[in-house]
Amino acid sequence: MFAITAFSLALLSSSVVAQAAPPAPPLESGVCLDSTRAVPQVLQAPVSRAMQLVRIDQVVSTATMTPGEIIGFLYTTHDGTTWLAERTSDYLSPASAEAINKVLAATHLAGPKKNQFPPVTRYGVPTKAPLYFQVRIPPDAYQPLRIQVVPCVIWPATRQLPDPSMKF
Repeated sequence: MFAITAFSLALLSSSVVAQAAPPAPPLESGVCLDSTRAVPQVLQAPVSRAMQLVRIDQVVSTATMTPGEIIGFLYTTHDGTTWLAERTSDYLSPASAEAINKVLAATHLAGPKKNQFPPVTRYGVPTKAPLYFQVRIPPDAYQPLRIQVVPCVIWPATRQLPDPSMKF
């Protein structure tokens, strides 16, 4: 009887400790789930230190029926610019595509004329559509856009970035 009671108490105390553990810190390098780029890769041409990724954040919808649904990624380059991208097509639902396009329409900076994410391929043929759009999302816009931005991968500020021309 004493053994069963001790075992039950040990099980209960270990579950309490597991629940109280803080959330895991963001990774220091690598990809974030199905993001198309990884920290510290270059986001897109031209290959330069300014275009090296130092941060990837998840764009999480607060308006979808699935709580915490990731609808896209926000990439931050070494020069401080932020770029919005969709999830890969295997993980993107029509509702997620509509939600990320609303974020893009409200936060897109001047540049390419396109203001939405079209498919990357159509019937297996590449469309050559842009994968990343430069955006600026002020923190006070999260609630009206019905999103949250959750850190995923952050390059440590104390560590020097590797040579951007190196392939990963």
